[in-house]
Formats: sequence, structure tokens, C-alpha cells
Amino acid sequence: MKRIVSLFLVSLVLISTIFASGAEEKQTAAYPNKTIQMVVPYGAGGGADISIRLLTKYLEKELGQKFVVQNVSGGSGTIGFTQLANAKPDGYTLGYFSSTQSNDSLLFEGITYGDTSFTPISLFASDPHIVIASKASGITTMQDLIDAAKKNPGGLTFGLGGAWTSHDFLRMNLENVAGVEFKRMVFQGGAAAVTAVAGNNCSVAVPFVSEALAQIEAGNVVPIAISSANRSDLASSIPTIKESGFDFEHTMWRALVGPAGLSAEVVSTIDGAMAKVMANPEFLAEAKAAGVFTEYMDTKDFSVFYEENHQLYKKLIENALLEK
Repeated sequence: MKRIVSLFLVSLVLISTIFASGAEEKQTAAYPNKTIQMVVPYGAGGGADISIRLLTKYLEKELGQKFVVQNVSGGSGTIGFTQLANAKPDGYTLGYFSSTQSNDSLLFEGITYGDTSFTPISLFASDPHIVIASKASGITTMQDLIDAAKKNPGGLTFGLGGAWTSHDFLRMNLENVAGVEFKRMVFQGGAAAVTAVAGNNCSVAVPFVSEALAQIEAGNVVPIAISSANRSDLASSIPTIKESGFDFEHTMWRALVGPAGLSAEVVSTIDGAMAKVMANPEFLAEAKAAGVFTEYMDTKDFSVFYEENHQLYKKLIENALLEK
């Protein structure tokens, strides 16, 4: 009798183990099976917030789970990025990322995250800048701009929508490529820089396309070139900087990342959903209407690009800090 009871108990243990193992495999295979939190390290209503809310609207359809967007503003984004870097790497906390954040420790004190603190998933947008000039400057082409800068080293005013922003890094890159130096003028956003150029209080500026269109259409500023590889649908008559004879392009990319340590399976699931969203005509139409310049890069390519971009901006920042 004891032997029968023992065998029965052993059988129960084995069955329980099998069911537990099966349940664990099912849970793993079922990702995602609950709400996903999306961290946006900036306030509501900005470009980061708008693009992520549109993206998650379509990701919910592909993944079958709800996304909750959490705006964690403050500290120039560092509070939100710190929260994202410290999140549990289970796939249920993801976040927005853009061009320079992996080098924040060079720009701000007390930053504990770096390039290895995040798992690259997918790049989904790449916003170009547009080079504009004041009517009083007499600048109408990129060659005019470079010639004017060479004639007046460090004197030609160059408007930026904030320090250490994509605008500022475009200036640094252009100075390196063209061998010139501009007089840096920092404004509270690209729109303010455009207004200064329109009022002939600044010679040139490099706002995002959407920030300059109204003043271009009104004839108050002179559009020179687009900083992307291809022309913009919003301003198709304006050439790229490359078309203007300079081997140069610069955009502010936007991407989806997670904390370091996300499993390959989770990353693959999210990236697969991203691929479907980025091929969805409805999403693309909504993104265009919202001023989001969509560009998809899958995990494999984005992971390489992410590290190359980190090294590029690290060098730019270190050189700029040395010059101060």
C-alpha cells in the first residue's frame, strides 16, 4: 500500500512539473500578455510624444495589447531615460529614443546611463532640417552660405533651436565638412530661430521642415537646402545639401528601445510588429499628416547604426567641449 501511495505521489510531482513547465513555455511564447508601458522622456504635445502615440496606436493592433504612454519630462529628458534604463528588461517597459541620448553623461552631471544601458529595437523616423537664410543676407545657395562663412570666420550668425540639440550638431558637422566656423545663436526652439531669420536678426538657421514652412510660403525667408538624403515631399522644389554639391546629410532619428537585457525573442516580436506598422498605408498617411518623417530600420541594421551614431556624437561632443 505504501508503495502504491509513493508511486502515486511521484506521479503527481511529475505531472505538476510537466504542467508547470508547459505553463512557463506558454507564458514565454505568449508575449505580450499584459499592458506595455511606453516611456517618453519629454512633455505631451511635442514631436516625440506625437510620434510615439501614433506608433503605439498601430502597435496595439499588431501585438494585441494596450500601450500606456508615460510622459516623464524634466532634466532635458534625462529623468525619463534614467527610468527607462533602470526598468526591468521583460519587454513591458519600452521607450522613445533619439540621436544623442547615449552620450548624455558627457553633457549632464550625475548621469548613470550610456549606450550599453539600452536595447536597440527599431528606428521609425528620421526628421530632416531645412537650411534657411534671411533676405538681407543675400544668401540663396549652399555655396553662397559657405563662401559667406569663409569671408567672415566666426561672424556669420547661425540660429539653433537649442544648445546640444540636433540643430547644434548639424552646425558642428557642417563646420567640419566645409571647414568653416559660424557664430552660434541659440533660441528656445526652431520656430524662434525662424522668426529671427525672417526679421533679419539672424543670417541663417536650420529648423525642422515643419517649423519653417509657413515663413517660406509667406516669402519671409529664403529656403536653401534640405539636410536629408532625399528631397522632402513637403518642399519638393528645395534641393538636398548633397545635390547642392556638399557630401553632407543630417537628420534627427527617432527610435524604439528597451532597457539593456531584453531577450532576443521579445525584441524579435516587437520588431516584427514594427515592420508591419511601418508598411501600413494608413499609418504612413497619418504620420505624414502629423509631420512625422517615417523611416524604418530593423533591429539588425539599427543595432549597428546605434553604436556608430553613439561614437560619432561622442567625438563631436568631446571636441566641442575641448574648444570651450
